[in-house]
Parts: sequence; structure tokens; C-alpha cells
Amino acid sequence: MQIRPESFDDRAAVYAVTHAAFTGIDPMVEPDEVGLLQQLFDCAGYDARFSIVALDDAVVIGHVIATWGKIGRQPMLGLGPLAVAPEYQHRGVGSILMQQIHDAAESAQLSGIVLLGSPGYYHRFGYEPASRHGIIPSDPTWGEHFMVRVFDRDALPRGEFRYASPFGC
Repeated sequence: MQIRPESFDDRAAVYAVTHAAFTGIDPMVEPDEVGLLQQLFDCAGYDARFSIVALDDAVVIGHVIATWGKIGRQPMLGLGPLAVAPEYQHRGVGSILMQQIHDAAESAQLSGIVLLGSPGYYHRFGYEPASRHGIIPSDPTWGEHFMVRVFDRDALPRGEFRYASPFGC
């Protein structure tokens, strides 16, 4: 497996992996995550350093992205979506992608990353409820599903987090 930053030429494969990973009962219905990704790639919050693909030979099998949002005037990354092709799930691909995006964030000396997701899945990567750190979701119904991975507790901003505009919140 190879891990590297996503490039424009990867996008069709990234959309296909995301479609496969998030498809519901009807595979003919485009998952919301695919449209979201299309918008994230084109928005001001996109930063190529935080869009990473996993490949098996030359085939994209997974992708993770984090885009710039804000707490007040302070920029902060919001992670998601994370997608792994179904035939590669439960084989560590998602874990490797998460480690890579965390390494990129720490390398950029960021204080943390927030996400909206399943606590049962993301706790293993060091995520905890963001409210414990004074980070409030833009939608209060998110509750414990709105989490943060802290890299620098002292520099972590507090307040309401706003995702990049394509998230619509």
C-alpha cells in the first residue's frame, strides 16, 4: 500500500471510492458525501496538504480530507469524509489514513482537528467530545458525535466551530 497526497488526477477514483463506501440500500443513489467532496475540492477551505489517498498498486482504495473551518477568527481543520473501498475495509487502511492526516496536522503545528462522526470508531484515534475542550458545534444536536483530536492543549481555541462552507453549517 502507498500513501500520498491526493492530486487532481485522483479525483474520479476518490469519488468512486467514496460512492462505494457510503452507498446505501440503492447503489444507484449518489451518496451526499460525493457531492460534498466535489464542493470541498473547490472551496477556499481546501488545502492539498490535508487530502490524502491510499493506493494498492496504482488504484485508489481510500481517501481522507480535512478542510479549514474556523473558531471565531482562528482557523482549525474539520476532518471528513474518510472513505475506504468496501473490499479494503477492516484491513487497517482507514487507520493508516487517519495517522497520516494527524501527522500532517502535527507537522503543520496545528492545535487539533475536529470531526463529526461515530465515537465508537474515532475514540481509537484519540478523539474525544469537543465540548470538554470548550469547542461548541454549530449544531447542538451533534452532542458527543462532535469530537476533537488535540495536539496542543494550550493553543487549542475555544468557541463555536464552523466547517468549510460546503458543509452548510
